[in-house]
Amino acid sequence: MKKRYLVTSLLCAAVLGGTTVIGSAGQWQQPILAAEQAGTVDNQYINAQHFANPPIKTVPTTFTHWNAYRHGVGKPEGIVIHETADPGVTLDQEVTRMQTQWQKRQAYVHAFVDHSEVVNIHPTDYAVWGAGYYANQRFIHIELVEENNAYDFAESVNNDAYYVATLLKKYNLPAVLADHDGQGTIWSHHAVSQWLGDTDHTDPTGYFQSWGYSMDDFFALVQQKLAELNHLSGVVQVKNSNGVPLWNGYGAAKTATGRTLSNNSRWKVTAQTVVDGAYWYQVGANQWIEATDTNWPNGYGNPASTNTVVKVQYKNGASIALWNGYGDDQQFSGRYLKNGSAWRVTKQAFANGEYWYQVATNQWIEGRYTNYVDGLAALK
Repeated sequence: MKKRYLVTSLLCAAVLGGTTVIGSAGQWQQPILAAEQAGTVDNQYINAQHFANPPIKTVPTTFTHWNAYRHGVGKPEGIVIHETADPGVTLDQEVTRMQTQWQKRQAYVHAFVDHSEVVNIHPTDYAVWGAGYYANQRFIHIELVEENNAYDFAESVNNDAYYVATLLKKYNLPAVLADHDGQGTIWSHHAVSQWLGDTDHTDPTGYFQSWGYSMDDFFALVQQKLAELNHLSGVVQVKNSNGVPLWNGYGAAKTATGRTLSNNSRWKVTAQTVVDGAYWYQVGANQWIEATDTNWPNGYGNPASTNTVVKVQYKNGASIALWNGYGDDQQFSGRYLKNGSAWRVTKQAFANGEYWYQVATNQWIEGRYTNYVDGLAALK
């Protein structure tokens, strides 16, 4: 239960300029092999494996405390993602140890997940002892078993995301990642430590990082699984009077296609990803647009009225300073953010006549150099 990139499919295929989204086997082979050889995993790799949904097995609980959540039995508010931090220990061994040693360890979770299955060991209608006082009375707790190769890690994460999606659907909860601001339904144990307290664990951050993965990646995969369960299709509308550039790829790896999608035009979304806290949508074969210029700037299905993403608007080819602190307390962090880059804001402040936006822990940018000079309504 301590510590250790992102494409999600919303539709089967889309067409942009006559090119289908579904590629040939040859198109996917190289990134798959590269991921395995490098020991890194992203959602593109996971989806390319076409993993089946996992079996979900239930075994009798040994936890003798039938505690209600703070709002009542059957009313969890979200799900905490853990990892076991036990290399070489199998799922069955983890289950046995939890069921036989929970009194000594003062810990019990709802389920364990590995590359082959999900094993539920306590009814999710009732609370357990997974991450301290505040998280226990609110959330379902799931342990991800450590894997020793990229393929098994990918399948285990796929299984975990599917199980989380089934729970969100069961309890009619939206998919909202809490790690950046302490508000949401999907939490890492690390986020619980940061935002709620009564625990100091940082899983699964370190474990995910060891495979080149992140909670943002996992969240996007959960969104995909939930969309599949709900049979959702995605369409976004361009909301920029100048139109929006169409890119080959996304993030730092993007290259220009030379095309611009016109304002108010509508496009079918086949995938989404998060880079540096900002969403991107795939609308053709490896062709992407930035979500900040659409009616869903905060991720597909998350209303624009709750937008907390800003874009740096300065000078072409230039960058703005990233500060530790803001206003009179600002100190240069040694980093710059490029013009045009988009960042998720976790807090805003008003000092010396302007808005400041926090985009990382105590790291701030000046609002006057963004597309939201007058502050974000969602954070006021």
